Amino acid sequence: MKTHQLDAFIAIAEGLGVAGAADLLCVSQPAITKSINNLEDELGVRLFERTSNRLQLNQYGEILLLRAKVAKTELSRASEEIQLLKNHLKSVVKFNASPLLVPKLIPKAINLFREEYPNVNIELAGMLEGKPEYKIQSLLNGEYDLLITVIDENDPNLGISYEKLLDVEVKFIASKGHPALDLKNPTLKELRKFNWLFPGAGGLPYQKLRAAFKSAKTDMPADVLILSNRQITFKLLEEGMYIAAIPYNSTCFERDLSQFEQLNVKNNKISWPIYLIWRENSKFSVSMNAFVKQIKTLASINEKSEK
Repeated sequence: MKTHQLDAFIAIAEGLGVAGAADLLCVSQPAITKSINNLEDELGVRLFERTSNRLQLNQYGEILLLRAKVAKTELSRASEEIQLLKNHLKSVVKFNASPLLVPKLIPKAINLFREEYPNVNIELAGMLEGKPEYKIQSLLNGEYDLLITVIDENDPNLGISYEKLLDVEVKFIASKGHPALDLKNPTLKELRKFNWLFPGAGGLPYQKLRAAFKSAKTDMPADVLILSNRQITFKLLEEGMYIAAIPYNSTCFERDLSQFEQLNVKNNKISWPIYLIWRENSKFSVSMNAFVKQIKTLASINEKSEK
């Protein structure tokens, strides 16, 4: 299996067709066709369903496309690292993380890492906001080599490997003097009548909260503000009269919740794991391994201190 065969295959699989692949790779259309035919002969299967005017990926092609893109990404990253070493330039650690981790855990990990590895550049790459599935695709495309976020373990998650880093749990806190504080072990059904602050709509925390209210056999609160910015949430709690659902782990959290009133809500614990995620079968560089170790150490120290 040769790289030019994979280039031709990926180009066609991503919708360019034979003519588009030929233009992209600056070769003739017969050369593209020959590359695909040779690749299929080598694998012993057809990768596309052929119709009169197009090639469409079949189940074998879908498998190869995922693996081929990962392979191309790894080769590209290897080339970058070799050039950096050859030209005596700093190596680069590229990662992306959930916004939940950015205020506290990530800055601490970066500072400790840079003390130990001053000659390595570290880059928080890509967008912080965004659905995990989009971030995983960016990981597979090689925009970064490590992703720290949530995943849906019920999805196939082809092309990635992952390891749990820590757990996040929803805490229910209220503004000082809130009438809900007079209730002893209130239920979600009793609390739904109040004004609420929820984390961003559509994300895992919001989905978990919806499931919790449904499990409690009650509707979602009628008056809910959806906020992605925790600083705004805290300001509203301080100046208004709200109940807030806060995804919390002290490793990640920049504020001490003791300054607020916590509600002991009678419901099943709402929690989910945060994972370290990387491309399947890829190997971290020495510097990336050191950065991952630093993050895991910080998370582990906090977990022990809370027990």
